[in-house]
Amino acid sequence: MLDSPEVILTPGWSGLRIPKACIFGLGLIGGSWAGALHRIGWEVFAVDPEEASIDEAVRRGWIQAGWTEMPHFLEVDLVVLALPLQDLAKGYDQLVGRIPRGSIVTDVGSIKMEICHKSRINAQNGSCDFHFVGGHPMTGSEQSGFGVADPGLFMGYPYVLTPEVDCPQQVVQKLVGIVQEFGAKVVFREAREHDAEVAMVSHIPHLLAVALTLATQDASKEQGSALELAGRSFRDLTRIADSSPEMWKEVLLRNAPAILDGLTLWEKRIKELRECIQQRAGEDIAEAFRKAHEVRKFIN
Repeated sequence: MLDSPEVILTPGWSGLRIPKACIFGLGLIGGSWAGALHRIGWEVFAVDPEEASIDEAVRRGWIQAGWTEMPHFLEVDLVVLALPLQDLAKGYDQLVGRIPRGSIVTDVGSIKMEICHKSRINAQNGSCDFHFVGGHPMTGSEQSGFGVADPGLFMGYPYVLTPEVDCPQQVVQKLVGIVQEFGAKVVFREAREHDAEVAMVSHIPHLLAVALTLATQDASKEQGSALELAGRSFRDLTRIADSSPEMWKEVLLRNAPAILDGLTLWEKRIKELRECIQQRAGEDIAEAFRKAHEVRKFIN
C-alpha cells in the first residue's frame, strides 16, 4: 500500500455530499451491507435480479431504490460486489466505464486470488479508473437470502481486506473506516495467504460437517436412528452442513488446491488421534486436548 498525493476520490468520500453506495446482490451478506451502510448515514442503492428483494429492502428503508439490471451509469462512491463467486468477474466487468472515476469497489467473496488477479491486470493495462480492494467478512449463516440479512451481522467478527501493494493508503483507510463503523475487526492479508488460511477455518469445516452428517447416517441401524440421539455438540458441529449446496460447490472447486493441502494436514492429525485410541494411549489423547485448548486461545 503506497501513499499518493494525487489520489482521486469521488465527492462522497471527501464530505462534499452524502456518500452513496450500490450493492450488487441482496443476499445475506449484500443485504447486511445495505442495512449497515444505511445505519451509518449512507444513501444506498442495489442491483439484484429478484425484484422482491429490492422491494423488501426499500420497505425496510435500507435502500433508496434498486434495479433488476445494472443502469447505464451509477453515480456512487462505493460499489459492493456481493455476488456468487461464479458471477464476480462479470459483475466487475460491468462496472468499467459505468461508475465515476475515483469510486471504490470491493467484494465479499470467500476466495480472493481470482478477483484480485483480475483487478491487478485491469489496473496494469489502464482499463478501469476506479479503486478496488478485495474483502471477505468472516461471518455468515447457514441460511441465505435477503430475508435473513442483518445490519449487525459483522459486529465483532474479523473482516479481511486484501489490497494490492500499490493500492493508495488513502483508499484502503476509507474502506477500513466503514468496516470498523460496522463493528468488525479489520485484518489484512495477501490474496494467496487469505485463500490458504480460509480453507482451514471456513471451507474445510463445511466439508467436515457434511462428512460427519453422512457418516452418522451410515452408522444408523435404521433410517436416521443415530440422529435421534443428536445433542447440542452434534447440532453445533453439523449446523453448517445446511449451507447452500450450489454456493459451496463453487467454493470448494475454485479453492481446491488450498483445500486439498489443508485436508492433508487434517488427515495427518486424525490419523494420529486414531492411533492413540488404537494403542489406548490415554495420556497422548489428553495432551492433544490440552494443546487444542491452548491453540483456541488465539481465536479472537
